[in-house]
Amino acid sequence: MPTPSVGIFQGRLVPSATGELQCHPGDRWAEELALAGAIGFDHVELLMARRRTTADPVWTAAGRVALREAAGAAGVALVSACCEEVLDRPLDAPGVADELAVALAPVAADLGLRIVVLPLFEASAPSGGPPDGLAAGIATVARALAASGTALVLEVPLPADGSRALLDAVGEPGVRLCYDLGNATAAGLDPAVEIRALGSLVGHVHAKDKDATGTNVEFGTGRVDFVDAADALAAIGYADLVTIEATRGDDPVATATRHRAFLLDLWRA
Repeated sequence: MPTPSVGIFQGRLVPSATGELQCHPGDRWAEELALAGAIGFDHVELLMARRRTTADPVWTAAGRVALREAAGAAGVALVSACCEEVLDRPLDAPGVADELAVALAPVAADLGLRIVVLPLFEASAPSGGPPDGLAAGIATVARALAASGTALVLEVPLPADGSRALLDAVGEPGVRLCYDLGNATAAGLDPAVEIRALGSLVGHVHAKDKDATGTNVEFGTGRVDFVDAADALAAIGYADLVTIEATRGDDPVATATRHRAFLLDLWRA
């Protein structure tokens, strides 16, 4: 079974400063990159939080230089980033996609990102009606990123057929999907079935486990069938990026180390 590149979501190797699961590491970002390298992760997926701040080095040219240098020293790649602004800012609202495209383009170019993830939930969730406005916004961002060789991938709260329909409406062949194993399972979907149905439209994977209440739990203790999901990914020939976006547990470094080993054991079986 081919082994994907296993990485960690930014902010998961240090305690959360806010108590929230999604939390930027703040001024500990360089320390966290070093921890990721020491554990053996291939990449760190950058978290662009709901609200931009110059405290996040990703938003300044000098900060991006510092990020590249720290990642290089740590031996981890910066190949993906998740932009959560769209959770608060509707992507189909006037001007939002244009402004976001302008902001993301230099980030992708300076860091050499392979993909940017847009999680289309909350304010940017598909409405169930014609997706014209949302699709146009997605296309605007995708074209801006493509200029520097960066692909846009979408996480959407839709089953495979709905996801295909949205991508058809977008009409940009480089746009694919970020498949989140935990979120899909919590939504009542079967990741193995969905992944096989989507095939080459799967462009990225987020790995997490969830219990019956939808709470993030340690890998192998929740409802996600990782074996079936791994078999499905192998069946479609997926051997690209997998980012662990999971619980920190009581000890973030120890938990992440176990999660990495869990996935590697899965693909080596």
